[in-house]
Amino acid sequence: MTLSDRQAIWSLALGQTLVWAGIYYIFPALIVYWEDGFGWSRTELTAAFTMAILASAAFSPLAGRIVDSGRGPVMLTAACFAGGLLLSSLYFIDSLTLFYIVWILMGICMAGALYEPCFSFLIRTKGLKAQRYITIITLVAGLAGTLSFPLNHFVADLAGWRNAVLVFTCLVCFGAAPLIWYGTTSLARHAEPDELTHDEPHEVDKGRYHFLLEGTFWALALSFAFIYTTHTALINHLLLMLKDRQFDPDLAVMAASFMGPMQVAGRLAVFLVERYVSRLVIACGCFVFSFAAVICLYYSAVHPWLLIPSIILQGSGIGVMSIMKPVVSRELMGGKNFGLKSGAISVPFFTGAAFSAFLASLLWEQGGYDLVLRVFLGVVVLGLGAFLLAIKFSRQPKAE
Repeated sequence: MTLSDRQAIWSLALGQTLVWAGIYYIFPALIVYWEDGFGWSRTELTAAFTMAILASAAFSPLAGRIVDSGRGPVMLTAACFAGGLLLSSLYFIDSLTLFYIVWILMGICMAGALYEPCFSFLIRTKGLKAQRYITIITLVAGLAGTLSFPLNHFVADLAGWRNAVLVFTCLVCFGAAPLIWYGTTSLARHAEPDELTHDEPHEVDKGRYHFLLEGTFWALALSFAFIYTTHTALINHLLLMLKDRQFDPDLAVMAASFMGPMQVAGRLAVFLVERYVSRLVIACGCFVFSFAAVICLYYSAVHPWLLIPSIILQGSGIGVMSIMKPVVSRELMGGKNFGLKSGAISVPFFTGAAFSAFLASLLWEQGGYDLVLRVFLGVVVLGLGAFLLAIKFSRQPKAE
């Protein structure tokens, strides 16, 4: 990695940290203040974030196509800046309808500013070598929640949540956007041509959307959707689940707060061993970790100490998967039109993540959290099976 690349990647890492903190984590950080200030129900408020995630899913393929066209730096920067401006509009909101409109538009900005388009851009410019760059970004940006929650609460308690919104507007527009612009344009200038043009011969003449007819794409899409849906459901219900299992509330909050650091720890471990272990083996390990985490959580009702390995396994597993997803997708599906492929593969897991908490609530009503955990154990197994199928499909000879 050259000095110029190091400067660019650290710029991108800091930019991604600020944009995640400002247009994603700000929602859970300020929801309590919005609930008290607006008088809207928790269900009404969280519906706005669900709409944002669905909007992000819908626009992810378009964002991928823009990356493929070579305009990734412009899109990433513009989406970041627009997200910051939309964030500032929350200062003036007093209507639930307008609140929904703002968050739907914010979701569109997320599709063009967060990990997925950023990693597609890195894959485009560095090919499979991008894994190390992606690891560095996720190591730093994994602390976005650690920045967002305390800073939002400090400013909101001191001067009101509206001023907290303005603080993060400035951080996103005048901090994240310039950093992302510098990082992406610098990397684009030093792109490696052999990585941009290295594609399988069979990919060339089959059309931009031919990958939608291939089993590799659908198996990968389902595998990622299953593991991310499981993680999102567990995160959203973790405090309620631990309360149901008679854990002390302070201990439950502490356990939940360690999920982020465990993601960073898992990514750091990959950074140290990536040269010695296959990407596909590491990705399979993420499913195994998630399965073991759910098992530990299930039996924590009887053996409370199992909560510790559950948090370690779930956090590190999903943290590593965020690195493996783009590079494994590139390895199994090829690099041609990769931005579009990556955007399309994001639709199922964004959609699953948007509805996962609601699905878990329905299961809880039918059989409590034991049923929730049993169902998601099966979901993780299906995810691993789909991933193994994707590997099998990718190795089958392709018709010319």
